[in-house]
Amino acid sequence: MKKIIFLTFTVLIAVISNAQIMPTSKVELQIYYKDNILKLDPIEGIYDVAVNQWGENAFTRFPGESTELDPVMIYKDKNGSFKWYGNDQVTIKKVSSNVYNFNVFYSGSNVTGTTRFILKEGRFFEAPTSIPDRQLRYDMGRNYQAGFQVHFDYTFSKTYPSEEMYYRAKEEEHRVAIENNTPKQWSGTGFALNDGYIVTNYHVIDGAKSISIQGVKGNFDTHYAVTIVGCDKNNDLALLKISDSNFTGFGPIPYAISNTTSEVGEDVFVLGYPLTSTMGDEIKLTTGIISSRTGFQGDVALYQISAPIQPGNSGGPLFDKKGNVIGIVSAKHSGAENVGYAIKTMYLRNLVESCANASIIPTNNTISTLALTGKVKKEKSFVFFINCSK
Repeated sequence: MKKIIFLTFTVLIAVISNAQIMPTSKVELQIYYKDNILKLDPIEGIYDVAVNQWGENAFTRFPGESTELDPVMIYKDKNGSFKWYGNDQVTIKKVSSNVYNFNVFYSGSNVTGTTRFILKEGRFFEAPTSIPDRQLRYDMGRNYQAGFQVHFDYTFSKTYPSEEMYYRAKEEEHRVAIENNTPKQWSGTGFALNDGYIVTNYHVIDGAKSISIQGVKGNFDTHYAVTIVGCDKNNDLALLKISDSNFTGFGPIPYAISNTTSEVGEDVFVLGYPLTSTMGDEIKLTTGIISSRTGFQGDVALYQISAPIQPGNSGGPLFDKKGNVIGIVSAKHSGAENVGYAIKTMYLRNLVESCANASIIPTNNTISTLALTGKVKKEKSFVFFINCSK
C-alpha cells in the first residue's frame, strides 16, 4: 500500500511540473519580487515547501513519507490570479487580508479540491489537501479500493523576499518620502542631563538647521536654542546642549540614569509629546512592561516594550518603576500592536563619555518612594518638547 501512495503522489507532482510557464523565467519573476517588494501581496514570494503524505482506509492509516519540493514561486498574474510558477494545476484565491483558498485542479477527473489556509506573519502557511475520490479512481484504476484516501500536508515557508529586504525597502521608502516631502518644521521629545545637556534621538534632529526646546521647569512660553554636541547615528542617539544666554539651569534632576540592564517583565513608563497636532501639547504618560531584552531582529542595543508610543515620543525617556531612566524611546513596530523599542542607557553613557564628561549623567534618584503620579509630577519638568526646522 505504501508503494501505491508514492505512485499517486508522483502522478500529482508530474501534472504540476508540466504546467505552462508564466511568466517566462524564474529570473524575471525574482526581479519582479525585488523591484515591487512593497507592492506585493503578502502571499507572493519564493517558498521552501515540505510535503507530508499518507494514506488510509476505513481500518488503518498507512505509513507516510515526507518530501522536500524545489523552491516554489507564487505570484499574481495580470488577471489578478495567484499562481504557482510553472504549475497551472494549483491556484490560490485571496479571501481576506490573510486568508486564502488553495485550489488543486485534477485534470484526470475534472475535479477541483479546495482548502482554506491562513498566511501567518506574511511568511508561513499550511495547506492540507486530499486527492478526491474520483481522481483516485482515475489514477489507480482496478487497484482502487473503496474508502481509500490519500492526504498531503503542505508547509510553506517564505525565503524571498526576506524580512530584511522588506525592512530595508520600508527604510528606503521612508528616506525618499522625507527627501520629497520633508516638512519645514517637526518635533520630538528629549530629557535633561546635568549642566544644560539634553538627550534625544539622532533621527529627531537629523537635517535640522535650527533646534530649540520648550518645557524647561514646566514653562512652555519660553524657547531655548540648543546646539548639537555629539551623535551616535548607529544607535540613534544625539546629545544636545542649551546655548541660550537666558538659560539659568534645570535645577536638581530627580532621576538617575541607570547603569544596569533591566529584566523582562519589569514595569516601565514613558513620558513624551506624541502627535501634538492631534493629541495636544500636554505631556503624555503611557505604561507597560519590558517585553524583551532585545529589539527588532534581535538587536541587543534595544529593549522591546509594551508601553504604547507614537511619532513624537522619539527621544523621550523610558523610566523603570523607581523613576530611573533605563532607555531612550526610539521607534515602534508598524506591523504589531503596542510593540515599541528603546535604546539601553549604556549606549547613552558611551556617547556622553566620547563627547562630553560622565559628570553630566544624573546619579541621584530622589523620587523612588513616590507613587507613579508623584514621579510624573516631578519628572515631567525635565522632559522637553523639541522643535526642529530646516
